[in-house]
Amino acid sequence: DKKAGKVHDEFPCPHCGASLTKRNMERSWVTKFDKAIGQTIRQAKQVPVLINYSVGKQRYEKTPDAFDLALIEKIEEMNIPCWFPTDRMPEGVESRRNDDIGITHVHHFYTKRNLWVLDSFVQRSRNRLARALWVGTACTEGLSVLNRERPFGLPSKLSGTLYVSSMIREINALAFLGRKIDKYETRGEWPHTLISSQSSTSLEEPHSSVDYIFTDPPFGGNLMYSELNFLWEAWLKVFTNNKPEAIENKAHGKGLPEYQRLMTECFKEYYRVLKPGRWMTVEFHNSKNSVWNAIQEALQTAGFVIADLRTLDKQQGSFKQVTSANAVKQDLVISAYKPHGGLEERFRLEAGTEEGVWDFIRTHLKQLPVFVAKDGKAEIIAERQNYLLFDRMVAFHVQRGVTVPMSAAEFYAGLVQRFPERDGMYFLPEQVAEYDKKRMTVREVLQLQLFVTDESSAIQWLKQQLVRKP
Repeated sequence: DKKAGKVHDEFPCPHCGASLTKRNMERSWVTKFDKAIGQTIRQAKQVPVLINYSVGKQRYEKTPDAFDLALIEKIEEMNIPCWFPTDRMPEGVESRRNDDIGITHVHHFYTKRNLWVLDSFVQRSRNRLARALWVGTACTEGLSVLNRERPFGLPSKLSGTLYVSSMIREINALAFLGRKIDKYETRGEWPHTLISSQSSTSLEEPHSSVDYIFTDPPFGGNLMYSELNFLWEAWLKVFTNNKPEAIENKAHGKGLPEYQRLMTECFKEYYRVLKPGRWMTVEFHNSKNSVWNAIQEALQTAGFVIADLRTLDKQQGSFKQVTSANAVKQDLVISAYKPHGGLEERFRLEAGTEEGVWDFIRTHLKQLPVFVAKDGKAEIIAERQNYLLFDRMVAFHVQRGVTVPMSAAEFYAGLVQRFPERDGMYFLPEQVAEYDKKRMTVREVLQLQLFVTDESSAIQWLKQQLVRKP
């Protein structure tokens, strides 16, 4: 339906008028000899149906005529004179998703003429300018058949997948390369920046040398990174060793235990290089509670103390966020810190005692934000609530192999005796004055928004209700 810009759910057969859908029809296939790999291949047939072109600043459309079809056929019969990647797509969930339509090798992801243009550019870039080669690899997906036809918008591929739509839009390769070059030229230089490529399980930085860490780790089985990287890696002739890749992947025989072990090793390295008392921000996204628990356990096993948890709405969703009913639509932003050396030294002397508990709580409260306002309202700082303070204290003891010396009831009673409480949150005596002063500048307290989606979030919700009205 060109006016609505959508594909009809049902449409009549042009011969007999019977009602049809895409799912109940048989594909049309083409069998041809692929000279690049020396094999006969069978692919789902694709035919050009519309040409978009420009004269000056005016854009037009036309139906392909005999000359257009003959030109395309002529290009198909010609031989590209230089090397281009013909690698077989590797074993995997995403990398083999197009096998059933005959797109099995890297060069099958391109029309012949776009393959030729991209190949020519990359070959001329190689051994000359690194930035020119960067432009070439930046175009490896944009010039492929991963681009979907979107009648009222720019063509785009679905992020996080190698899905090939039944209606693709072939991009003008020369114009696309030109835009990428212009974009690169306007970026300018970034001084005082060092980029290295290495495994996070074995960092080159010395102990306690890093001021701050921001990390956006793999989210369990959400994205198959090495598989999604394969197209441009094939052009560079450098491939990821995916054996130690920190993901869940059935095709690679990796489950949650393997993922958690690798993430723990990474966080231990982060802990080693981070300065005592300094912070790490972890952006995390996964709809599975088991993966979220694995990340928390990995953080605590490494020695970090979680101090804040918020949501980040990135607006544009990934393929799985858009298509999956149970996909979490927002990322979590976890703030964690490495305990100061003084706390660790005191804890060795006080471990397993009540004084050790309150020493940790005093140090932890000192690290937490005192006041957060949003839209003229004060936010509840979740980490200052009694049950989360208890959870952090228990985790700190367990991670260090020390018995927790008091029950939850004893902890809650001691918390009330030692620390002033405001709006269900606990503060150090020197912090409460600052909170009271800033609290007077807002209209009301914005309560935590908690969506009950599983057993864990239901328990958190219940704890909140019991705190407000036991």
